[in-house]
Amino acid sequence: MSPAVQSLAALVLVGLTASWLVLRACAKKKSPRCGGDCGCSTPDPKLRPPAR
Repeated sequence: MSPAVQSLAALVLVGLTASWLVLRACAKKKSPRCGGDCGCSTPDPKLRPPAR
């Protein structure tokens, strides 16, 4: 592989990796909890469903 092609391939790979890391860092994090909508007992009173 010529040095020019190798440099271009390395630059493309670094650019893709940097883009993926930025998008991953900026992505909205999902809550691991269900939010209390399923009827389970949640320890956080703010997440409990309203009493019926």
